[in-house]
Amino acid sequence: MIWIKQLLTRKSIYDDLAEEIRQHIDEKTEALIADGMSREEAERAAKREFGNVTHIEERGREAWMWPLVENLCADTKFAFRQILKNFGFASTVILILALGIGATAAIFSLVNAVLLRPLPFPEPDRLVWLSQQDHSAPGVVPESLSYPDYFDWRVQNHTLSGMASYLGGGVTFQHDGTSQHLDAQSVSANFFDVLGVAPMLGRDFNWEDEKPGHHVVMLSYSFWQSEFGSARDIVGRTIQIDDRSYTVVGVMPKGFQFPFEHPTPAFWRSLSGDAEGKNPKTEQRGFDVLDVIGRVKPGVTIDQVKADLSLIADNLARQYPDNNKQYSSALVEPELEHMTGDTRPALRMLFGAVVLVLLLVCANVAGLLLARGSRRSAEFALRAAIGASRAAILRQLLMEAIVLALCGGAAGVALAVGLVRVFLQLMPVEIPRMQGATVDAGVLGFVLILSLVTGLLFGVFPAWRILRWAPANALREGARSVAGGRGQHRLHNGLVISQTAIGMVLLIASGLMMRSFLRILNVDPGFNSRHVLTGRVGISFDKLNRDQHVLFYQQLLTRLSAVPGVQSVSAGWPLPMSHNSASISFNIQGHPVAKGDEPSGALSVIMPGYLETMQIPLIAGRSFGTQDGLTGPPTILINQAFARKYFPQENPIRQHIQVRIGDGFFEQPIREVVGIVGDIRTKALSADAEPQFYLSYAQAVVTNPYLVVRTSTDPAAMERTIYAVIHDLDKNVPVYQVSTMEDYLSKSAAQPRFQAFLLTGFAGVALVLAAIGLYGLLSYMVTLRTLEIGLRMALGARRADVLRMIVRRGLLLSLAGVGIGLAVSALLTRLMEGMLFHIRPIDPITFALTAALFLMVSIAASSMPAYRAARLDPMKTLRDQ
Repeated sequence: MIWIKQLLTRKSIYDDLAEEIRQHIDEKTEALIADGMSREEAERAAKREFGNVTHIEERGREAWMWPLVENLCADTKFAFRQILKNFGFASTVILILALGIGATAAIFSLVNAVLLRPLPFPEPDRLVWLSQQDHSAPGVVPESLSYPDYFDWRVQNHTLSGMASYLGGGVTFQHDGTSQHLDAQSVSANFFDVLGVAPMLGRDFNWEDEKPGHHVVMLSYSFWQSEFGSARDIVGRTIQIDDRSYTVVGVMPKGFQFPFEHPTPAFWRSLSGDAEGKNPKTEQRGFDVLDVIGRVKPGVTIDQVKADLSLIADNLARQYPDNNKQYSSALVEPELEHMTGDTRPALRMLFGAVVLVLLLVCANVAGLLLARGSRRSAEFALRAAIGASRAAILRQLLMEAIVLALCGGAAGVALAVGLVRVFLQLMPVEIPRMQGATVDAGVLGFVLILSLVTGLLFGVFPAWRILRWAPANALREGARSVAGGRGQHRLHNGLVISQTAIGMVLLIASGLMMRSFLRILNVDPGFNSRHVLTGRVGISFDKLNRDQHVLFYQQLLTRLSAVPGVQSVSAGWPLPMSHNSASISFNIQGHPVAKGDEPSGALSVIMPGYLETMQIPLIAGRSFGTQDGLTGPPTILINQAFARKYFPQENPIRQHIQVRIGDGFFEQPIREVVGIVGDIRTKALSADAEPQFYLSYAQAVVTNPYLVVRTSTDPAAMERTIYAVIHDLDKNVPVYQVSTMEDYLSKSAAQPRFQAFLLTGFAGVALVLAAIGLYGLLSYMVTLRTLEIGLRMALGARRADVLRMIVRRGLLLSLAGVGIGLAVSALLTRLMEGMLFHIRPIDPITFALTAALFLMVSIAASSMPAYRAARLDPMKTLRDQ
């Protein structure tokens, strides 16, 4: 560290060197005076004999290797003086850079939070997501595990140090006389051990906690704080969950979350509750509902894990063909890749788009610096003439570019902070870890590197071009002769063409995404979502049995139907677009299939009036009524997709179907088809309707259904009234997930909406920047060719000829850029095929409209400098020039 001390004290060292040189010259001068010379002659002779003092001092400084640091500091100071001297120009460049760097940093923040940041667990690369593959469906279709399958995999595998299960769901938490609905997870005893996280208070789960009767719970840190005031004596307390007593055994550390869903689980309970009852879930091999995570043993590869678990799955398929015949292999995927699988293409596309915007920004700024550098040609020529090396001038120009880029990066950070907040408001909440996106130290480091690279990128070409100018010509003829060369024009033209091509790619991509999004919005979901309010009531099955559940909802619907403003009311599960679903296998009487090969369809359970309230059309037969109660004959409704697939040549009405709800979970009576209903979109507007069947809720009480209330007024205004009616019937039941059906539809299109609007924003920026680049080039060209234009007009050229000449130049450059952009887009848009809905990647309409728009903008951008050139006074121009 001595050199740092010497660097900081170098002024005193330089002073000592100068003093030593002065003393040496003084001694020589005195000696010459003693020999008879006059003082004046002696001083000249002593200095002449000693040599160039300045050169010797510089050689001394070079010996200490400090001139490089000093030169960089001097270049930096000069760069800041240039910014202040040309504040308008510098502000424009910094603003453009801030736009490109800020947008790039904001998207990188999202990518970093979701895709790049490792999972917050020890050795996260060893965590894998596990499932079985359903070979009865085309392609790679993962399927959850049942408890028996999970137990077999856990015991028989040889490649995992641990395998844990988790099953999410809503629960009712009773505390201090109030009830609230919370999200919780039922987990295996080794769940936290597999993740590598220990509780901050209390103990972890143990194997005894998986047995019936062991009702224990682990609280999240935030739930412990909000509900129990961070009480240190919480361990050992008893709390009420779904009308059962659970013992708190621990509290997880602050910030712990798994799975990464929204909202965060309030607590994790042992799976003992699923091991109880007449038909416990832990014994139902056909009840495939578990998510499973594993930790790979050191030195074991994912392929080895897959081979190990696939062997187990194959053995189970042969051992239990009724339930496992189609699940003869396993799927293994790194947990982070599985968690972010659906969002990776979209985020990569957005990051690629913003990088293109940044490249366009670099090209735009390079053109500005090149034009400004041509005006400074005399300055650089003069500096070269008095001894400045090309390396020194190059260093100064690059330093000016880097300083501008760093200033743009600093402004970009402020912009990125605001953009991230906006993005988080617009982003779908289902994207895991997205809410953790922030401009942190990693993003700041990225911005620093990005700013340096950007500065070099847009600074090196103008600097290199300027250094090729001949100093003698610049001093003799001024900036005009230097700046007007063909090479200079070729570089300018190349920058404008590249900006146009990049803008075309972004504009075409945004056009495709926007047309795809508009087509999604125009999809008929199969029901009428207007004026429909939905919500759920949390009633524990330990509190009310099946018959009491049905009676409660019948009474509730009767009371709600009497509320002024309510047109109709019913209940059903799952609600379309609610991300709830159940696929259940079935047998069709008269269509025998081998055991294990039964087809499956989407299950819905509804109460009378559901179809009418949702305005789902009845195609044939009848809907459910009071005759389809618990004591009535088993009945079933099917949708048109079901009828087309399984009854293509016969009338489905009065056909008989046996639905297998679990493995002994309910009785499985043979049900008569009494009606056919219209197809509806259940998962997303972009997902086609699938074969679906409806059971009467009174005959299949599987869960708490969604209330659906059709109103004659704004449904949101009815929320308080609905709450009051429910709590008047039972004040202790929580009401949750209250929303309008319109909100569900809007959320289902949230991700394509975000992608389309953000990409359109980038494309709009690109279009403006490309127009600015073309306008700047033509304005600069008009300035350089003022004398030529004046001569042309003096010799008879009309104003229209000048106007046409400038516009033609801009149009030719734009046509070249548009052509290149179309060709590149034809290649790149193929990567977007999986994100487009009912539109081809190479869509002629989108390509043609985008090209026409760009050409119109180019004509507008060219017209302004062309109009200014056409208005020149030839006589005044010739006198001035």
